[in-house]
Order: sequence, then structure tokens, then C-alpha cells
Amino acid sequence: MDSIKENFQKIAAEAKQDGVKVEMLFSGGENLRLGFQKKKLEKFESTQTQMAGIRVVAGANQGYAYTENTSSEALLRTYKEALNNARTVQAPDAIEVPMMKPQPYQAMNLFNPEEISMEKKMEVARLLEEKALEADPRIQAVPYSGFNESSSFRRILNTEGVDLEFKQNYYTGYSSPLAKEGEVTKMGGEGFFVRSFQDAKPEDVVREGVKKATERLGATKLKTGNYAVVIDREEFSTVLQMMASYLSAKDVYEDKSLLKGKLGQKIASEKFQLIDDPFETRGTGLRPFDSEGAPSQKTVLFENGVLKNYLTNLEYAKRMNLPHTASAARSPASPMDIGPTNLVVAKGDKTLQQLLSKYDKVVHVTSFEGGLHAGFKDSTGDISMPAEGFLYENGKCVGPVDQFVMSGNVLDLLRDIDELGDTYNREGNSLIAPDVLVKSLSFAGA
Repeated sequence: MDSIKENFQKIAAEAKQDGVKVEMLFSGGENLRLGFQKKKLEKFESTQTQMAGIRVVAGANQGYAYTENTSSEALLRTYKEALNNARTVQAPDAIEVPMMKPQPYQAMNLFNPEEISMEKKMEVARLLEEKALEADPRIQAVPYSGFNESSSFRRILNTEGVDLEFKQNYYTGYSSPLAKEGEVTKMGGEGFFVRSFQDAKPEDVVREGVKKATERLGATKLKTGNYAVVIDREEFSTVLQMMASYLSAKDVYEDKSLLKGKLGQKIASEKFQLIDDPFETRGTGLRPFDSEGAPSQKTVLFENGVLKNYLTNLEYAKRMNLPHTASAARSPASPMDIGPTNLVVAKGDKTLQQLLSKYDKVVHVTSFEGGLHAGFKDSTGDISMPAEGFLYENGKCVGPVDQFVMSGNVLDLLRDIDELGDTYNREGNSLIAPDVLVKSLSFAGA
């Protein structure tokens, strides 16, 4: 018996009497987390979650409510709450909000549960810490390491006849060793994202994590000045995070985007190509349909540096007379929004060494410290990010450098992209990019 559909049909009958449309987003999953500290099992967490979010559309008005209790009675109460919210919160304008009708979509079979013993899972978690501790005498500890097994589902039903479900499962692992030499400590980190347990390679993760930690020891201060810079493929995702909200038609409409009024204009270097790709299996943002049940599609955002599209859901495609890109995004507990799936920067044809050798002096930024909120102002696009990396002179590594701040503006950075690398960052990120060479940025150091 399909209890979810049966419960939704009861809600739909109520909605018909009330003269409104209704949509239910039902999601949840299972997660297992294992972690070792000092070679002893320190974390063993197994969780199950499920939540239903109700959206009521009454002409131009929308109301939302959610519940973790998915009984028939609780869902009907949640519908009534969403209905009341729709009638209480009045939209600022009179545009009728559309709701998705059924359409064919490209199915994805990414739910392949495996029978893996707990012993094998714990062995992977153990190795992620133990092998790092044994790899180099300078490794003092592994503050963060662990193995996760995850499965998730999303189902969307509405009164227009949509009933879609997507399931997936995957494994992740990470190891962040702490290296110490004298009074100096540095941390590195590496991880994996795989859909088959046999593809998990904890030894490879440890090897790279230890390398990243130890090679940063002995860093010197970078001299203040302007440098050509290679933003590492694992860190360019931070730049994509900076600009992601600018691509939302909702943010454009609300005058929050620096890309407002720039469709069809050359904004970035002609070598910069960016697409939103929900079918890219390397990324975590893949999905066969969006949060309204619209079939997923690839969307070209930048082509040869020209801004080609904004991301839209049904409402903002209609409101702004733009192409519908099936970019509706929400959780059961949040209102409808717009968001990307996998943002993919097209690769170039240069190796990392070729990028590092193009100018007399190049800073290879391998780590932004403190995250996005440490130094980005989205209202202006200004960047002032604490960072670490390596200084190259005439293509040769001089050594690690730290205690510097990289400054500029995200739109200027995109404009000044000179070359792109031929290798993508590791799997397990919805922001997919190669190494990126930028002609010049300001660095404040010693």
C-alpha cells in the first residue's frame, strides 16, 4: 500500500473543496557515521529522518508548513496550517503562481544498496585515522576523520498530477591530519565520494591528506604585492559559491544580484564557460527533476564569457518572461527558492605545471582560510580572503607561503581569467572546476 499517495489524495480532496492547489515534498534518508580517535572508535551514529513539506498555492499567494509526523492526521493538520498561511500572507503583486503539470523526465538509477558488513565499514573508518598517524612522524593527530554511508529519497506530489520520486545512496570518507614541526602546526585534508563501496580507497585519501599537511610546514610570509595566481581546483569552488546567488532570477528580480541587467553581455574572460548540469554524476547536485517536479535540464550560464541565462523556477520564468530552467529549490521546511544543481566550469587544455610556469611569479592558492563568510561581501562582490599556498618563480616552487590576504572583486576575477587547467577537482562536490589562472590579484602579506 502506498500510504504517502493515499494520504496526499486526502489532502488533495480538501484542497479541491478549498479552491486551492497543493504540493507535497516528502524527503528523508538514512545515515551511518563512523569515526576513530587515537585508534579507538569515537563515533558511531545511525540516524533515520523523514519530513513532509506542504505548499498551498491560492492564486498569487503561497503558504508553507512542514511536519516530521507523516501520519494522515498530522499531514492534514499541516495542510490546514499551510492553507491558513496562504490566506494570511498576501503576495505583493497579483501574478498567479503556476504549478507543475506532469512531463516526461530522464530517470536516474542511483539507488543500489549493497550488503556490506559493519566490520568492513569500521575498517575503512579505522584506516582513515590509523594510516595517517603511521605515515609520517610529524603527524601529531588526526582531528577529523570518518566514514559515512548515506541514502536519501525525495518525492513530489501535487494536485496537477505530478508524482515523482528519486532515490540515491553513496559513501564518503575523509582524513584531516595535523602535522607539527617545531612550534608550527599545519592541517591538510582529503576525502572520497563513491557510489560503490569497493571504490573507497582510504589509503589514497590518507596519502594525499598527509602530503597536504606536511608540505605546508616551513611556510614563510608572502610579500605584499600584485601576483598572477592559480586558484587550485579544490578551492575554485569558493569562487563559484560567491557568484551562485547572482545567477538566481529571484535575486535578480529582488535587486540582489550584481548580474542584473547583464544578460547577453560579456562579463567574464572568453575562456570562461559555465553550465548548470543536473546530470553530472561527479557532482552531488544531480537530480532528475527539481523541487516543483519539473524535468531537469542543462543550462548554459556563461558561454565565451557572455552571460546567457539566469536560473528560474516556474514563478520567476513567468514573472520575468525568461526561459524556464527547472531550477526550483527547497527543502520540506523551507519556502520555494531557486538554486543550481552542479555548477560545472569547462576545463582548459593546460596542465597545472604549465599554469604555474606562465608568469615569472605565481601564487598557487591551495586553501582559503575561514570559509566564504570570512571575506566576501555579496552586495559588492568584493573579496578579502585569508589564504595559504605556494610561491612559484619561473615555474619552480620556492616554498609554502601563509599569513596573506587575497583581495579583489569576483567579477574582476572572472574577467581576468587567463587559462584553465585540464583536470577537475575530486568527486563529491556540486561545484566542479579545474585549476584557474588569473592574471593578477592583490595580496597583502609581509
